[in-house]
Amino acid sequence: MEAMPHTVRQIAERVQAVLEVLTPVHIGCGIRWQKNLDFVVDDEEGTYVIPEHVLISYLQEHPESLAYFEDEQRRAELLRETEGGIEYELPCRGGEILVFMRDGNGQPYVPGSSLKGALRTVIFRHFWEQLDQGRKQRLLAKTGEKRESAAQPLVREVLGRDPNHDLLRVLAVFDLPVYQEDLDLYRLFIFNLTDPKGRRYGWRNVPRKRSFSDIRDATPIYAEMLRPGTQGILSLRLDRFLLDDERAERELHFRNKLSLEQLARWANRHARYLLEREQAFLEQCDDGGLQRLLDSIDRLLQLIPAKDTPEEGKRFLLHLGWSSGWRSMTGDYLEKENLNAIRKKYGLNYDKKKNQLRFPVFPKTRKIVFDGEEPSWLTGWIQIRLDADLQQAEQAASEADAEVSPLRPQIEITTSGDAPHDYETGVVHNLKLNKGYGTILPDKGGEPIRFDFATADMTGLERGARVRFRLAKEENQYRAVDVKKVN
Repeated sequence: MEAMPHTVRQIAERVQAVLEVLTPVHIGCGIRWQKNLDFVVDDEEGTYVIPEHVLISYLQEHPESLAYFEDEQRRAELLRETEGGIEYELPCRGGEILVFMRDGNGQPYVPGSSLKGALRTVIFRHFWEQLDQGRKQRLLAKTGEKRESAAQPLVREVLGRDPNHDLLRVLAVFDLPVYQEDLDLYRLFIFNLTDPKGRRYGWRNVPRKRSFSDIRDATPIYAEMLRPGTQGILSLRLDRFLLDDERAERELHFRNKLSLEQLARWANRHARYLLEREQAFLEQCDDGGLQRLLDSIDRLLQLIPAKDTPEEGKRFLLHLGWSSGWRSMTGDYLEKENLNAIRKKYGLNYDKKKNQLRFPVFPKTRKIVFDGEEPSWLTGWIQIRLDADLQQAEQAASEADAEVSPLRPQIEITTSGDAPHDYETGVVHNLKLNKGYGTILPDKGGEPIRFDFATADMTGLERGARVRFRLAKEENQYRAVDVKKVN
């Protein structure tokens, strides 16, 4: 029995790493919340979402309210009165919100399949670049008739002919639970290149099929996204038996080896390729309005470890989730001549009647996340740190347990130097005037803490005001009490 842990390690290498969100990330579940049906909006107080299970519970307790759904105005009033919803400060001025992935209990999570898909792209690109030009041409000639399955011949050649022989069979990436507090509502616009030479751009108005220089004329997209700075413990497993056993190599025809250190190095080089290209693309058409976005890309590039250093194999950047689009697909690696042939074959911004490309640059659009009125982030960038200390700390956990608790700051009951004994300090985060409560961001860190107006001195209280308060436990949750504005 003592040899069992060693045997398990030989068969499967289980690693836990820290995942950190660098730019807003949206992983969609296919659901779109509708205005005045799933959420209501107030320009002063933001967006209030009432998930289906919350609304059903409310209606079970108040069956007389069912009649309200026949009248849109009364239905909106009902939604505002329903407690237990999700509050976002950004007012959604569109008709719908793209919903983040959630499990059956309503808990948001990052699917392991999304992470593995992003890693698969990294691995494919590494091995694709090892092929000579002649072999690439022969493989491209085999692409399927349907656009959705066009890359299958390439993938089979590079990674394996079927699921049993696929190199990615050796890698398992587990789902990563996150908290509702890790999500926020963000506004995006579609950046559209309007100059064939790549020097001018606009923001897309989808219904009118036009682009405008002013985002007030463009179509906003609202989506739930993970906030930058969110962290969690990610669990990965590498099948050492299939990678190292001679019989497995002979039977499965695995001609390529794989390690997490190699994967980190390939991912960093792929991230540098993507980001440097996006940087050059945007710099060419920057009119001064993209500087904050370009600064964000520059910060991402600075996070990538230098090539061929030990650090390069310990942490890496990865692009995942919605809006990664063509730039994270197989065809994104094609040279110009091959890319144009693929565009012609599958009608990718190609005019078949005139037998010519409609636009020389492809793709010419990007989904950009705004902060206020400024384009600020590319979507979907994360960093994964393969931390040896974390791995040792988690070795006591069961090998069979695939669910790992996310890293979250804990509320601490402490005192603060600029408040009386037993008091803490913080900043008013939000005030719900029509509901009689607000939230405070404590100086010590942690999640926003709710307080009821009945336990506060409301003199001078407004969003952003500094306050002192005490913590009290009510119904297994901490609340702020004795709230008062301080100078």
